[in-house]
Amino acid sequence: MSGTTAAQPTQRQNSISPSFWLGLLAVLIAACSVVNVGQGRAVGILSGITIIALILTRTPLQRLARLLPLFSFSIFCFLLLLIVPIDPDMETVQLPYWGKRLPLQGSWFLAALVVKSTLIVLLTTAFAERLSQRDLLAGLTGLGLPPKLVSLCYLIVRGVHSLAEEIRRLVRARNARGRPRGFRAVKVAAAMAQMLMIRLGRRAETQAFALCARGYAGRLAICHWRYISAPEVAALGVCLVVLAWLILV
Repeated sequence: MSGTTAAQPTQRQNSISPSFWLGLLAVLIAACSVVNVGQGRAVGILSGITIIALILTRTPLQRLARLLPLFSFSIFCFLLLLIVPIDPDMETVQLPYWGKRLPLQGSWFLAALVVKSTLIVLLTTAFAERLSQRDLLAGLTGLGLPPKLVSLCYLIVRGVHSLAEEIRRLVRARNARGRPRGFRAVKVAAAMAQMLMIRLGRRAETQAFALCARGYAGRLAICHWRYISAPEVAALGVCLVVLAWLILV
């Protein structure tokens, strides 16, 4: 996969290139990032696009577990809002069925964070079912991005899979020795985090030596790829204009 020079692009145009799918994902993520959560129509359209993407890519339901860290963080932020002191001149919002008042600005920020992050995570999950790691490398290369940036993005994605595998190994080792409780559980978690950092550092060093031994010079070579075509660029432009109109109007 690595080498000093990249292979020449092929001329096959019989299918949609991975570059188009990556570009479309980037456009959708940008739309989700800038949309105003107070615009119900725009949020509804983006939500519909996200659901359609999940259905078309046949994303397994267990992939939705990736939202659990986000929801846990959101609950933590909500609990912080409950204890924030409220000044008399501060704008507030009242919780239904409870009567507790929360800062309006903080509530809107938390709502925007949850909605936008949920859409982005689900879109990324759906497109990940469509694109393999090789498609990621071919797509980034076909977009004409700097070679070092392409290499960095590709290695980061590969490193995420390695990170998940290392975490599973550490959890299995912990469970085999019995689940700790109380303060000991905190100490074990800290030790696991320390060991994880050490293993990831060693893995990164080994990977770097392996790449250099194969003649890596800042570019990852790949066969059978092509630049994004003009019709695909035009299609992305149309999608960008339509989404911008939905968000800004």
